[in-house]
Amino acid sequence: MHINLESADKHTIQSYSDSEIKINHVLYQDSILISRDEIISPWGVHSVEELSNEAILASLLKFNPEIIIIGHKQLAMQLPIDVIERLSKLRIGIENMSIGAACRTFNVLLSEQRAVVAGILF
Repeated sequence: MHINLESADKHTIQSYSDSEIKINHVLYQDSILISRDEIISPWGVHSVEELSNEAILASLLKFNPEIIIIGHKQLAMQLPIDVIERLSKLRIGIENMSIGAACRTFNVLLSEQRAVVAGILF
């Protein structure tokens, strides 16, 4: 398990592994959606292909993000092209990475006061 220093931001990820993350001293082992203001767990998404679903994409967009980070263990899986194209038209970036990289990147962007949303898929 990797450990990050705590920050003053409300939903900073304190620690993570490939099977759980810790936020505000609470362990989450199901897929989770994290923004500056809200944590949705379980998030009900288990693969990147599901991001094409309109309801799932809407759950990401409701936070008005400038960037979306998707962390998962299926590193060979690419994001659906229709999702990338739609978000590009909205001027929203989306990145697909390992759980560890997603947690670290989320914390950095959160500390920079960026409008970031992270979906961690377990």
